[in-house]
Amino acid sequence: MDLGIAGKVALVTGGSHGIGRSISDELGRNGVKVVVVARGREQIDETVATIKQAGGQAVGVSADLTELDGYPKMVEQAKAAFGLPDIAIYQPVAPPPGPFEQFTDEDFDLSYTYLVKGFANFVRAVAPGMKEKRWGRIVTIGSGCAKWPVRNSTAGFDYVLANTNRPAALGLSRSMADALGPYGITVNQIPPGFVDTGESYEAWFQHCADNAGQTYEEFMQNLLKRIPLNRFGRAEEVGHLAAFLCSQNAGYITGQYLVVDGGNMETYY
Repeated sequence: MDLGIAGKVALVTGGSHGIGRSISDELGRNGVKVVVVARGREQIDETVATIKQAGGQAVGVSADLTELDGYPKMVEQAKAAFGLPDIAIYQPVAPPPGPFEQFTDEDFDLSYTYLVKGFANFVRAVAPGMKEKRWGRIVTIGSGCAKWPVRNSTAGFDYVLANTNRPAALGLSRSMADALGPYGITVNQIPPGFVDTGESYEAWFQHCADNAGQTYEEFMQNLLKRIPLNRFGRAEEVGHLAAFLCSQNAGYITGQYLVVDGGNMETYY
């Protein structure tokens, strides 16, 4: 399918690993000029090289998403390389899991800053150029916690920070969809379920199993049973949806929360 976005400029945060890497690769394959934003230079360079080897165009920008004054600088670097971004992918710094008693007021403040204020500053940086063009696509990588809070009683672990601040991030995303829609700019959020990003999560799932009073094998077996497709997702499955939401064909889709989780959220909570 021709997405109709060849020649567009995309700014992809967290674009050198996991889901963000998959989005960078998919946009590059569709002729988009990709600005890969992440902290680690080695992974950035490897992602850029892969996109170029496949015939695409890409540059890398090393930046820390926790520094809110850095977002305008990302846009300026994108402008210097290819032009102002037409497409902007925001993958925030995720808050750590844990129970209420574990976290201080500062932890709650930081979680809100990364999930909500970070996105607000990101939009402030990318939206003016999109408004001038009267065209733009903004996609955030969210979480199921925005609509269905993770419950310790069923999951065996706590996500109190995400349960508290992810809904606020979704609310801001939908508010931005309303505000930017008249300029031809769409804003959507993708909450992925359990996705195999090539990283090892064994230690985390062992911790969850211990909390649930199960062996690792029992916990994983029960977890997969709650997913109708009976498997974890692949990063490229999220990347394909993100690329479609950035396409010309998705111009009438905005303010949406599109889940990629193998049916898990309908059965899990």
